[in-house]
Amino acid sequence: MATEATTKHHGRTVEQKLRQAWRRERRFHATRGICHLLLWMGALILADFLVDWLFLLPGYGRTALLVVNVGALAIVFYRGWWRHLRAYNPVRIALQVERRHPDLRSLLVSYVQFGQAGAAAAHPDYMSPQLVAAARRLAVIATAPIDFREIINWRDVTRVSVFSASVVIFCGMLSLNWPEFFSTLFYRLLNPGATATYPTRTRLDEVTGPVTVPQGAPVTLQARASGLVPASGTLMIRPQEGQWERLLMPQGEGGTYAYRFEQVMRGFAYRVRVGDVTSETYQVSVVPAPHILRTRVRLKYPPYTRLPDKETDTLHLEVPEGTQVAVELGCDRPLLAAAAVQEDGSAAPMRLDAAGCTAFIEWTATKSFPFHFRWTEAQHGFVYEGDVTYFIRVLPDASPECEMVSPAEDDKATVEKRLTVRFRAADDYGIAKADIVYSLNGGPEERRPAGAFDRATVEDQAVWKLRTTLTGLKEGDTLSFAVEVADNRVGESGPNLSRSRPIRMDIVSVAEYLRHMLEKRERGFKEIGAMHEDETGASVEVKTMRDEAGVPAPPKPETPAPPPK
Repeated sequence: MATEATTKHHGRTVEQKLRQAWRRERRFHATRGICHLLLWMGALILADFLVDWLFLLPGYGRTALLVVNVGALAIVFYRGWWRHLRAYNPVRIALQVERRHPDLRSLLVSYVQFGQAGAAAAHPDYMSPQLVAAARRLAVIATAPIDFREIINWRDVTRVSVFSASVVIFCGMLSLNWPEFFSTLFYRLLNPGATATYPTRTRLDEVTGPVTVPQGAPVTLQARASGLVPASGTLMIRPQEGQWERLLMPQGEGGTYAYRFEQVMRGFAYRVRVGDVTSETYQVSVVPAPHILRTRVRLKYPPYTRLPDKETDTLHLEVPEGTQVAVELGCDRPLLAAAAVQEDGSAAPMRLDAAGCTAFIEWTATKSFPFHFRWTEAQHGFVYEGDVTYFIRVLPDASPECEMVSPAEDDKATVEKRLTVRFRAADDYGIAKADIVYSLNGGPEERRPAGAFDRATVEDQAVWKLRTTLTGLKEGDTLSFAVEVADNRVGESGPNLSRSRPIRMDIVSVAEYLRHMLEKRERGFKEIGAMHEDETGASVEVKTMRDEAGVPAPPKPETPAPPPK
């Protein structure tokens, strides 16, 4: 009985030693896990500080950095601590002890397995209780001098403990020396929307900030710094969908740094770095000029042209004089004002619809002129001068052509003369009327209607009995007259007029008129004779040239036979 009691006492001692080994194992893994966590936390804090201090991460960047930190620490916690924490299992502990003491030859494992509840009772046929008790006593005796806690070697955690302690001490020293930096770091990490910056030796007192300009306008970006200021600063710009570029900003008066863009066509982001301080990122927004989406031009031609109204979509026009031009332009954004500016700088305001997206203007084309549009954008009030010049060419209504056919030259007449005036006239759109304009003895001009018309070409005559119109006509008077025609143009300026060459008519006696006609006939005969002689001489020369060249004479036309009587 004493031996059996001793065995139970030693059995409880073995169980206690196994549990002590398990507890030491848990303390080992906990210590190592804490060291790993402290090591990684210190390293991540230093890395976060360097990255955020050098690049001044925006809110979304700091959020991503915080997520990376939490993820990294979670992985370290799992891999270095959590996955090594196991529930108490005496068999597993016994195996670990026997791996360290192979001379036990599975006695400790057998002891644990035989000691589990019902192990011998479950197999009474081939497991003797006396044999089990003997094996357990033997295991107790063999393990009595062994310390099971030796399965854990604390030297394995010494190096990582020292290294993690060094990192923690280093971070602590940095935080004590630079408390503002680390407080700013944690504030920025935990508040993604924070705009706090790290302390610097250089201070940015003023930066231009966000800028909105019309397309093509100049932009000057400035920054004023104080403290330890260098000779030049850096302007970092990033065009849309581009990479960051660096530009030099020389120092001006009073610690002011400036850079001027003569013409900005596209927006870009920028930030200013002076010394060890970097500004926030600002945006230069460029507002492009309003764009014409649709063009509608209605042309109403003057009545004298007889042309139907026309609609077109071009602003380069060629129209007859007096045409009414109505322009309607649809723009891609609301306008505050719009105007059509001519070459001399005069601006005709345009009417806008309620939405401000459609502009209207009307002209009566009286002369040719170039023009461009001036837009005032509604959102920002920016004024743009259009870069396209349009031209309206006005075709003036040409004066009609007029020719007096008969009489063709100055002549003489008696007071009873019945004068027949033949004339021809033409106009691009139409002749409206014709008058005989006459003057007696150089007196004032008077008119006598010669006909009304409504066609482009006219060939007509007017019979004028002089005595009927000029009741005081007498021998010795001189009558000058011409045909004047008017086209069908209407309006303030009236029709275009044109005259034929004037004819002078001397009023003579009947006897003198007969002598004049005889002389005129004689001159006609002489002219006909001269023409006949010229024709005969020409025929002789042609015959001589044909004979010399050997060209046969053309056959003479047959003379038709006389009709029978």
